[in-house]
Amino acid sequence: MGNLRNRLSLWLAVLLMVQIFPFSAFAFDDTDYPVYEGSANQTALYSTIQFNDLQGHWARQAAQEAAALSIMKGLNNRQFGPNRTLTYAEALTVVVKAMGLEADAQQAGEAQMRPKVRDILLMSAADNWAKGYIQVASQKGILTPQESNEILNLTQTERDRIESQVEQQLSIYENRDLTPAEINTLQNQVRELLTTKATWNRPVSRQQVAAWVSRAIELEPVYGSDMANIYRFNDWGQIDTEKIPMVEAVLQRGLMTGTSATAFSPKGQLTRGQMAQLVVNMHDDLLEARGLKRINGEITDVENIQDAGKNKRIYTMRNDDNSKNYILVEPNQKDFITQKNGNLGLSAQLSIGDGMRYYINDKDEVVYGAVDAARESKLEGFIDAVDESKLQLNLMDFSDKLHMLTLQPSTQIRINGRDGALKDLLYGMEIVATLKGDRITAIEGILEEDPYRHGYIPPGSRVKVGDVLFINSDTVEIKVGDKREKYHITAYTQILRSDARANLFEIKEGDRVLLSFDDIYSPDIASIQVEDQERHIDKIYRGKIDSVNERGKEILLSEVTFYENGKWVKHPDQKVKLKAENDKLYEGALKTTLKSLGAAKGSEIYAAVEKSYGVERVAKLSLKQGSAVLYESRITDIQFGTNRMVVDNNNFNFHPGTIVVKNNRLVDMLNLDLSQSIYMAADVNRGNRSASFIAIGDSGILDDRIDGTRIMVYQGNVEDIYDYGITIGRLSYQLDYLKLENNQWTEVSRSKKFTLTEDSYIFDSDLKKEINSSYFIDTRYIDPEDVEDEELRKRIENRFYIGKSAYFVVKETTIDGETYAEVLALNLTPKIIYDRGRVNTEHSAMAVIDKVDLDNGTITLGNLKYWNALNKRWEAASGSEAVTMDNAVVLINDRPVSQDEIHRLKPKARAYVIKNKKSSVNDDAYVVIVEQ
Repeated sequence: MGNLRNRLSLWLAVLLMVQIFPFSAFAFDDTDYPVYEGSANQTALYSTIQFNDLQGHWARQAAQEAAALSIMKGLNNRQFGPNRTLTYAEALTVVVKAMGLEADAQQAGEAQMRPKVRDILLMSAADNWAKGYIQVASQKGILTPQESNEILNLTQTERDRIESQVEQQLSIYENRDLTPAEINTLQNQVRELLTTKATWNRPVSRQQVAAWVSRAIELEPVYGSDMANIYRFNDWGQIDTEKIPMVEAVLQRGLMTGTSATAFSPKGQLTRGQMAQLVVNMHDDLLEARGLKRINGEITDVENIQDAGKNKRIYTMRNDDNSKNYILVEPNQKDFITQKNGNLGLSAQLSIGDGMRYYINDKDEVVYGAVDAARESKLEGFIDAVDESKLQLNLMDFSDKLHMLTLQPSTQIRINGRDGALKDLLYGMEIVATLKGDRITAIEGILEEDPYRHGYIPPGSRVKVGDVLFINSDTVEIKVGDKREKYHITAYTQILRSDARANLFEIKEGDRVLLSFDDIYSPDIASIQVEDQERHIDKIYRGKIDSVNERGKEILLSEVTFYENGKWVKHPDQKVKLKAENDKLYEGALKTTLKSLGAAKGSEIYAAVEKSYGVERVAKLSLKQGSAVLYESRITDIQFGTNRMVVDNNNFNFHPGTIVVKNNRLVDMLNLDLSQSIYMAADVNRGNRSASFIAIGDSGILDDRIDGTRIMVYQGNVEDIYDYGITIGRLSYQLDYLKLENNQWTEVSRSKKFTLTEDSYIFDSDLKKEINSSYFIDTRYIDPEDVEDEELRKRIENRFYIGKSAYFVVKETTIDGETYAEVLALNLTPKIIYDRGRVNTEHSAMAVIDKVDLDNGTITLGNLKYWNALNKRWEAASGSEAVTMDNAVVLINDRPVSQDEIHRLKPKARAYVIKNKKSSVNDDAYVVIVEQ
């Protein structure tokens, strides 16, 4: 503190400049820190909100905060009226004020003022302003026309009563010698006041306030399986149908609760105290609209000084984001309202060590500060997960209760008494977290060391989260922030997706993975947890910025097209709304913000979009910076040092803002490679060509895979069946069996033996029946009477399938140069492959699944591509196409599924389909191989 006093001369000199320059920063300890001031307005406001009817009331702190933030006023300067019922007009007034639209409402009310008759004042400023609040609420979509009509709807009896009251009140002015015109004006004003009292001044319902709040903070209504909270209440059926999704959204955000554990009381009334608590709960969602920002910090020093005979006080703040600033007040003159230990006061009640959330307006003035109850507590348990990017960790306490903790940059972390960092906190480590209120001030990690092996910890106790850059059978390289890290895949590494076992080949570049390790000193991975499809790219949009909602974090696009199979297709909707975060937005190589995009209205963008729970979200957005040129070709040269590549004999730049997509994943620039087939949208500006969007050709489902396996499809006759084996032979005397290689059917001259297993799926598409694999494998020894189906029994008895044609779907695994071939599925098609002396060479298609129709037994394929055998390339087909599935064998990630399990196919899953072309009806699929 003495050190600060020694620098007061410099500090006072800076204070003298406040009269000339905005007081925003000062030089101190060779560093510039922001300086915020108190406000004369806040000092004046404090004298009007010292309520004496809140002592002991549960809503005391909420009411004080709502009043200090100028969102709710008292009934007078000494009474808040926490138990008084809230009216429709009062509720709308509070909501509009919370949105920062008080001035707009007052001006709208002034514009509606009725002419005054002589010295008779019927309508007060509050009456006129109330009309303005209702008008603004209607204009902003908070109040719907339907709701307004319902509120204004009066019965005939009520209207008659109002007319009677109008006559009674007008009788007061009978002796005033008023003209007929003046009497008519008074009559209309009295009628308006009485109508308002009978309509807008009636008690508002809880469900109505929930709907208004939901619209004010732009909550997405919740539908379908995401609804959960309202069903806890026995009276949920009493909620108006159109309000249920909004009430659910409000409940999920924790803005409102029920009146009891089993009742929401949708048509019940709301008190002013309850509304004050609702204001506090939703206030932070509306800070930007009110021109405020919230800072959480701790007072580390308080210094009283004198300047020109005036007493002033300086608070030094160390904030949760590790920033530092000062607050300068002039007690009782330019001060700010504070709340501490339930008491309302000015800043004088603050002291060193107080953790305070405080609010700054656009004039750099502190308008309110709250020292929330900060009882220090300890939480002990084991680390369940760590997310460095979000400063979060999950802690499982000793009662098996999971806690999600959010740290501040200033949180002190120590491990075995030594300073550490969040990245040093390992899965399974025992920790003690110190909390002051809801702020984590310190974490002590306890690492028990094995005396026989320094550093050993229990299995799975180290985790890494990142995006896959590259992967092969024994190595995965991930990107963690800006760093690249490489780890070892062993024969014992488990692959998991949605907590179920998966295949190594299901991991693609761009996937988010969580790696777990058994040994903190070994790069060997114990397990790889792969995210599911939520982060897969659903669409690539190109469109113009129509508007940007910074508060709602939304971008509205017009003239939208989307990328599909090398073409830009017009979006069926006139405008498209996307959720967006600032860290996913780029202008060229540099990141930009929603605010900057708002200033670029009318500019074109490219956006890679994810679809999570029905909401389209920007995964990455690039602001278009020139005239568009489109290419579909191969990369013939690429230099990562200069971020340049050659496509179609033209030089192009690529940069961190370039959107690169492969296999429906957003991938890194490093995943670009020589000779890749790509589609590219680039911008030409001043002769420079810069890539905005690149679609890398997807890896083929039948290509060699990273785990040393591949799927092969054969057409041939069943030459022989024996114990756990089957031989494929010639289709006819003149035709060898066929092998699908490089997407083309080629003849193979020699018979080939495959392994059959109990898990091989065998299907007779002539009978459209599944054959138990044991019947097929053990044909020589089986008792035909065990086969219940009569026709199938006859075929097995007569060895009917010998010499009949079939599709063989085979998984080939190469180990140390030797290849093992296992039949995953066998589709027996006696009349299809070879009929009347000719071979039907079916069409091969690559697609994504758009729709599964279980009733009609079809799937609809989109993003269709057909193999052109002449040009030896995939060519896009327009539109979508339905195929019939009742003749097909289906494999999902190498696992055969029965006809009854086709519902497991997911939309957007990639599929390789072999089908027989028909002209009048849907094509028949015979082999469908799916990755999802």
